[in-house]
Amino acid sequence: MRPWREVAIGELGRVVTGTTPRAGDAGSWGDEVDFLTPGDQRAGLRDAEAARRLSAAGARRLASRLLPAGSTCVTCIGATTGKTSMTARPAVTNQQINSVVPDPAVVRPAFLYYLLTAHAPRIAQAASGSAAPIINKRQFQRFQVRLPPLPEQDRVAAILSALDDKVVANERTVRVALELAGALFEHALAAASARTCRLADIADLSYGQPLPAACRRPGKVPVYGSAGVIGGHDEALVPGPGIIVGRKGTAGAVHWSRRDFFPIDTVFYVVPKAGFQVPPEVLYLALRRAGLAAMRSDSAVPGLSRAGALTARIKLPGPAHAAELQRQARPLFELREALAAQSAHLASLRDALLPRLVLGMPVGEWRYLSQACYL
Repeated sequence: MRPWREVAIGELGRVVTGTTPRAGDAGSWGDEVDFLTPGDQRAGLRDAEAARRLSAAGARRLASRLLPAGSTCVTCIGATTGKTSMTARPAVTNQQINSVVPDPAVVRPAFLYYLLTAHAPRIAQAASGSAAPIINKRQFQRFQVRLPPLPEQDRVAAILSALDDKVVANERTVRVALELAGALFEHALAAASARTCRLADIADLSYGQPLPAACRRPGKVPVYGSAGVIGGHDEALVPGPGIIVGRKGTAGAVHWSRRDFFPIDTVFYVVPKAGFQVPPEVLYLALRRAGLAAMRSDSAVPGLSRAGALTARIKLPGPAHAAELQRQARPLFELREALAAQSAHLASLRDALLPRLVLGMPVGEWRYLSQACYL
């Protein structure tokens, strides 16, 4: 078998730097093509979840930046430099991301993703010498990696992809469970006792606290950013169950935590007002329905203001229907927790295998270097 060889990232395929439509170009936004930012990339997860999408016209205007499915995206500007994701469908990224459209004669798409994920700590370190970390396109293209022959790439990608595919399947099941819970919620709202109020009438929004990856200590407390769980810590900031709302990046996204959790400074967490009797699961479903994402500012880095979010109109079932809804929805929430725990175990196994299979590096050393990438 041919030996592994040193190559530059630019030799692996076509490198594309993203861009953002002009602020006043409202016609570029729609629901046709994913528009990805670093906030949409989820630490430790292969697939990004786009908070916004381009229209067909917007995608045509940016045709030279359009990425096919199977491209690897790497954040190259800012505090999360080195964070990676893989496009599941055609997408455009913003200017903070450099992407590689793989050359199939050189590298398999799945292996390319794992290769650049394994090198994420080195990419982050290469950008750490300035106040605003950055790896420009030219530097990114010249970055050196070791590449095995195609049969070895296939073997490694098959092992790691099997784990990530199960994580994706779990996420899909969780999504269906939440859709079922949402249908139960809509049924409860059909009763005459349903009421509408402002979010500020029933709850407040508190700011999360900074917790850089380098400051986290190993633990089972989930750390939440605007796109969801981004890591773990040994100390919680907020007791569970609780609700988290994205403030920056994936602004307006609503997340649920059954356990005690730590929300970072890109999110709010919901604090019900004294005397508020609606179960937390019901409030979570109400906030998912409230359309908070539509209230975010239209900028390169979308944001949700606290004052604006508190004006959101919330529709809630009456007390009796809320209690029955909680009873019916609880098994769906428990299924979500069980699948999340399974996915965390699979991700841990993948992370243990990744440095050995892709880099030939001891696991402990790779984990130490990886801390810089997951904020």
